[in-house]
Amino acid sequence: MESKTVSIAEIPDIGSSTQRLAEPEVARRIERYLSNLKKAEVQEPEHNDLLGFFGLLQNAIRSREISQKVPEGKGLLILAQDPPEEINTEAVTFFLGARNAGQYGRGSMGTNGVKEVVPHLRSIQNHPEHAGEKLVTMGRLFDNVVRLRVYARDDLTALRRVFWLENVIDSFRWYFRVHGIRQVLEMGVGEKEQVTIGELLLTRYPMSYFVQTEDIYQFGSQELKYAELNAIVKTDE
Repeated sequence: MESKTVSIAEIPDIGSSTQRLAEPEVARRIERYLSNLKKAEVQEPEHNDLLGFFGLLQNAIRSREISQKVPEGKGLLILAQDPPEEINTEAVTFFLGARNAGQYGRGSMGTNGVKEVVPHLRSIQNHPEHAGEKLVTMGRLFDNVVRLRVYARDDLTALRRVFWLENVIDSFRWYFRVHGIRQVLEMGVGEKEQVTIGELLLTRYPMSYFVQTEDIYQFGSQELKYAELNAIVKTDE
């Protein structure tokens, strides 16, 4: 059966750090969201990887704008490149700064751990479509440094948008976790920059986040046997 999606309007905004909802209400809204996910048959591995994280981040931003009743066309532009020459609102770009084999079995970011340099078995279960076969799930962790750049037409607006974006990411940390993003940790905000795009002089603030993601892939047990046989043949050659 084809998976459905949950609309952005159904993603609960549990509030900012200064206007956070009471814990019982937070729990109730998250529980309702998880229930909606289950009913919609959304598969979590779709969001585990880095591209999935970028999609989740966009959803979180839109959900906050909905809760703040931001008029259509006045929200934050989310771009994968520098802003166009004419912008009527603020913008944020995102790109990959670094990517390494993920470490597991560690405490906080930067402490020693074991790097997952090859995929490892996550689970084996009965294949939902092929009787008598097993569905094998493999996964591999990646430690990513994600670079965000916030653009605005003046210094104060850009700084306010940086604080706003920090708050969104902090407030929706539960949302990233639900969809398989293991860690989202802020690494810091860089110095203010002045950039010219077209005829516009814009203020830009760079932001950095550590994001641990997981690449997931699945195959049937017959494929696994074929792969093992291939490996034996190549070893004997």
